Amino acid sequence: MISYLKSKYYWYQIYQKLKIFLDSQQSERILMYGYPKSGNTWLRLVIYNYRSLCLDSTQTSTISYNTLNALQNNVMDRGTTFKIKDGFPLFYRTHRIYMRPYNLFTKKIFIHRNPLDTLISAYYFYKNRDIPFSDDPIVVRDKLHNIDFYVCYKIDSWINFYNTSILHADFVMNYTEMRRDPFRTYSRLINFLDWDLDDDILKRAIDFSSFSNVRVMENKENQSYGNGPSDGSFKGRFTRSGEECQFNYELKEETINFVLDKFPEFKKNYIDLIE
Repeated sequence: MISYLKSKYYWYQIYQKLKIFLDSQQSERILMYGYPKSGNTWLRLVIYNYRSLCLDSTQTSTISYNTLNALQNNVMDRGTTFKIKDGFPLFYRTHRIYMRPYNLFTKKIFIHRNPLDTLISAYYFYKNRDIPFSDDPIVVRDKLHNIDFYVCYKIDSWINFYNTSILHADFVMNYTEMRRDPFRTYSRLINFLDWDLDDDILKRAIDFSSFSNVRVMENKENQSYGNGPSDGSFKGRFTRSGEECQFNYELKEETINFVLDKFPEFKKNYIDLIE
C-alpha cells in the first residue's frame, strides 16, 4: 500500500509539473514511446539528424549520442522541462507504459518491434551491468541469465505494453516496416508531424543513422554505451546489430513457440519473420 501511494503521488507531481511547462509552450507536444530495445533510439536519431540537416545541410555524418541526448533531453517519467533548442521539436520520450501524463501530449508516436528480437536485445542490455537485471526481483535474477527463461518471463509484460500502447497511439511505427522500407515509413512520420518533407535530406538522415554509420560514430566519439548508462556500469555495446530474426539462432524452438502462442498477432504484425 505504501509503494502504491508513493507511486500515485510521484505521478501526480510529474503530471502537474509537465502540465505547467507544456501549457506555456506554443509548439506541438510530441511523445515517443516504446518498450526498451524496440528501435526507439534509431527513430530519435533519424528525426534529429533530419532536423539538424534541415538547419545545416553541410553536415557529413550522424550526430553523436551525446548530441542527441542534449537536443532531445526531455523524458516524460523524469518530469524534465528543459528548454527546447531553436529549430528542434518539443519532443519527449518514455519507456513507461501508459500513465496520465500521456494525455498532455498532442501527438503520440508508438514504436514496436517483434517481441522475440526485442526481448533478446533487452536481455543483453540489462545483463551487461555491474548488477545484472537490477530492476527485477532478486529471487529471479540468477534464472534471468538464461536467455530462454528471460524471454518467457518477460513476454507478458511486453504483451501488456503493446496492447495498452496501441490504444493510446496517434501514430504507430513498426520496426519491421522501418527496416524494410525506411524512406517510406519515415516519410509517413514526417508528414504526420506536419513538417516540410525534403526527400534528399530524409535519405541522408536515414543513411547517417544506419547501424554501420552509428558504429563508426561510437568508435570515433568513444560512445559505445550509446543511450545506456555512461558511468561505466553498462559493460556491453548499446548498438548491437538491429537485425531481425535473431531469435532463430538465439532461442530454443520451444521458446519461440511459447511466444507465438502467447501473442498470435505476431505473424500478422511482423510479416515473413516466421516461416
